[in-house]
Amino acid sequence: MRILITGAGGFVGSHLINDLERAGHEVGAVDRIPGTLEQRLPGRSWRGDLAVPGSIAAIVSTWRPDAVAHLAGWAHVGQSWQQPAEVFEANVVATIRVYTALAASSVARPRFLYISSADVYGSAPAPEDLPFTEASVARPESPYAASKFSAEIALAALRREFPAELLIVRPFNHIGPGQSPRFAIPSFARQVAEIATGQRKALRHGNLNPRRDFLDVRDVVRAYRLILEGGRDGDLYTISSGVSHSMREIVEKLFELAGIPPSLELDPTLVRGTDAPEMRGSSALLTKRLGWTPEIPFDTTLRDILEEARAEVRQGHA
Repeated sequence: MRILITGAGGFVGSHLINDLERAGHEVGAVDRIPGTLEQRLPGRSWRGDLAVPGSIAAIVSTWRPDAVAHLAGWAHVGQSWQQPAEVFEANVVATIRVYTALAASSVARPRFLYISSADVYGSAPAPEDLPFTEASVARPESPYAASKFSAEIALAALRREFPAELLIVRPFNHIGPGQSPRFAIPSFARQVAEIATGQRKALRHGNLNPRRDFLDVRDVVRAYRLILEGGRDGDLYTISSGVSHSMREIVEKLFELAGIPPSLELDPTLVRGTDAPEMRGSSALLTKRLGWTPEIPFDTTLRDILEEARAEVRQGHA
């Protein structure tokens, strides 16, 4: 297929490009700040700001993709509380622009993969409500989660009248090489690497008790590809490992992998009042229909993240 990725210059986009190209698909890329995409995909990368009406429509009508994987949008949960209106602009209005642009193209039955989030499930009312599945009730608890669920509702309504097939995924937290240290685990890894070289005394953290379901980003993008290839119009899939880890376990494992004793310091500014005690999902439907299961061990993912952080710290310290 000819597949256009929005937000292709981000953490997930880079890995998705790799996976799709290995599988033989032709990949195009759109990003507000293309960066190295122009060298990586010459003639198939575009600078596009989804906040500008008509920007994505021009690209879609020119390149005529068979499918769009819509990664672009606001991705940081904590920061969504500071700019809720901007979050809805980025995650709802812009998503509608991309979907309707694809539907208006001359390609017959194009496919639209919307990357929602497992955050739409919110907190489980009771332990027996876990794991979350496609049938679980959505209870979004942040502007970010609310915007993701709102986009799902809008797309489901548009699908009734527009001739673009709709596929929706709700991935749980995905981590791996290339993720910004604005996010918790790469931040922890960077701090551990700095402690190991004497540049920092302690790892600053918020609440380490919440348990989260983590996936390697390389497993996640493989799921996206399988869904683009074999999903059915209207499908909704939860993408998860089925296992939860506390943030404390993760921090301790990073120190262990670095070969140094833990040194921790609570930072009250990093404590969020809306942290659910546990989030964990089931990918049973995705496994049943498309045969996907996670393949990369969690310790391998953490080791890769730490090694990348170590290399960056060494380079910055040289």
